[in-house]
Amino acid sequence: MDATPFSNSTKEVDGNENSEPKSLVDELGPMLASHGFNYHGLEVLYSGVYGTELTCEIFIGPVYYQRLRHMVSDKFQVRSTGTVDPITRQPVGGRKRGGGIRFGEMERDSVLAHGAAYLLHDRLHSCSDYHIADVCSSCGSILTATVAQNQRRMMPNILGLPHAKTPKSYMCQACGTKKGMETVAMPYVFRYLAAELAAMNIRMDLKLSRGGE
Repeated sequence: MDATPFSNSTKEVDGNENSEPKSLVDELGPMLASHGFNYHGLEVLYSGVYGTELTCEIFIGPVYYQRLRHMVSDKFQVRSTGTVDPITRQPVGGRKRGGGIRFGEMERDSVLAHGAAYLLHDRLHSCSDYHIADVCSSCGSILTATVAQNQRRMMPNILGLPHAKTPKSYMCQACGTKKGMETVAMPYVFRYLAAELAAMNIRMDLKLSRGGE
């Protein structure tokens, strides 16, 4: 008498297990079908380039992702002039300090690929550490130019205006002459590099296009 109820309860448990869904597809399939989608999550897609129907069905499912809060208003920085580093004379870094725009190698490559080399020259030279230096075309030295000690010529006083300053002339200490001095525009960090190399007993010689003329 005791065995019969036990066997009946066993059959009821087996029946309940058989009624439960066997997989996640059997559980989500009817839900997709009730909303007008394919039972197995397959959809027919069309090419975004040609507009033709793709020959195969593609599975589409839910995708979960986390969004990092990087807003343009929190990161952009624009400046034309401002604080510069006292050593390299380049714009300082940091948005709070009014620093220059971060312009790295990848930005440089993208600008060159678009044929905007003049924009690259403007950002990295004209608006960065533009410097004018006097270079000796004979010996190619950039660090030996000094102001020549000439007698000051008094310019005539016109209508009570202050006396005009005589233009400065430069000479090369290594060559001992004023001939061959050229004015060249360059980044100041290049002059700083020449000074650092000179401190290590390495001389940098520049070859100008009009050298020796």
